[in-house]
Amino acid sequence: MQMNATTAMLDEIHLPIPMRLGDDNEYIVGRIGKHNIAIVGPPKGAHGKVAIADVVSRIHLTFKNIRVGLLVGIGGGVPHLPRHDVRLGDVVVGAPEVGPAVVQYDLGKQLPNDIEVTQTLNKPPPLLLRAVDKVDSKYNSAEEGEESFFTTHLQRFSEYPSVKEVYRRPSLPDRLFVANYNHEDGTRCNSHDRRYEVERSDRGSLGEIQVHYSTILSGDSFVKSGVIRDRVSAKFNDALCFEVGAASMMAVFPCLVIRGICNYSDSHKNEDWRGYAAATAAAYAREILLSMAERFEEPKYPTIRPTDGYLGTTAKTFGAAFSGENNSGFQLGYNMGTISGFKFGGGR
Repeated sequence: MQMNATTAMLDEIHLPIPMRLGDDNEYIVGRIGKHNIAIVGPPKGAHGKVAIADVVSRIHLTFKNIRVGLLVGIGGGVPHLPRHDVRLGDVVVGAPEVGPAVVQYDLGKQLPNDIEVTQTLNKPPPLLLRAVDKVDSKYNSAEEGEESFFTTHLQRFSEYPSVKEVYRRPSLPDRLFVANYNHEDGTRCNSHDRRYEVERSDRGSLGEIQVHYSTILSGDSFVKSGVIRDRVSAKFNDALCFEVGAASMMAVFPCLVIRGICNYSDSHKNEDWRGYAAATAAAYAREILLSMAERFEEPKYPTIRPTDGYLGTTAKTFGAAFSGENNSGFQLGYNMGTISGFKFGGGR
C-alpha cells in the first residue's frame, strides 16, 4: 500500500539500476519535478524501527551521496480541540514551532509510574524545513475556490485503475469518540452510540485536507487507548501524531517525517482510512519535492553532454525513498554520472 502510494507520485519511472554487493534493498527509481527519486522499503510484512533501520543501513552502499530524506507513511492522530482539529486523512509533519520533531516516547529512564525520555533525536535538515515553509505559504495563500495541491496530486491515482479505489477517500463518516469510550467488540464504529462522539464543526468542503506541524511520537508499538494517547501527548507539547519507525530513522539519517492520519490512536481502529491516509501523505511529499530548487555539484572532470547510447558525466540532484507497512519516503542527495547506460538527469 505505501509503496504504491509513493510510486504514483512519480512523474517518470526509470529503468532499474545495478546494485552493489551487500545492498539487499530493491529500489524503484524515477523523477518528481527536477529531482530523481529512488523508492525503497522493508520486505512485505516487515515494519517498525528494526525493519526501517535495516533498509537505511544499506542505502549508501549503492547511493553514496544521499544527503537528506522524507519518511512518508501513516500514523495515528491526536486531536486537541479546538486548537488542533486533526481529522482522518489530514497530514501531520514533524516540523513543530516548539519542541523536537520526533520523540521516541517509550525509550528512556524507567520511573515508578512513567518513562523519562533522555534521548534527543536529530532535527530535519534546514533544506527541508525551508521547503516546508514554502509549501505552508502556498497552502495558506490559496484563494477561495482555488484547487489545492492535494486535489491536484491525488488525481494521479485515477491513472491506476487497479488501485485507485484503495486510495480514494472512504464514504464512511469520520467519527471521534471521547477518550475513555472503548470500542465494543463485534461492532463497527459507525454503529456506536452518538452520545460518546465528540462534536466537531463541519469543514468547508467534504474531503478538505489540513496540514498540521507538530512533534511526532514514535514507539515500538501502536497506541490503542484514547486515555494513554492524551496522557503521553500532553507530555510533549500536545503532540498530534503517534507512529512506528521514525525514531530509528532520525537517529541515523536526517529526514522530514510526514504522516497521513488513518486513526485516532484509540481502540476504534479500522482499515478503511489507511489507503487514503497513505495517499495524502504521499501527495504532501510530492509538493515538498516540487517546491525545492534543483541543486547540483560541479563535476570533477569536464561535463560530457550524453546522447542516446553514450555514457557521459553529469551532476543532478538525486533521491531515494522508503516504503513499508507504515512507512515510505523520499531521499534527496546527489549522484554523479550515469549508471549502466541509464543517465540520471540529462546533460546541462
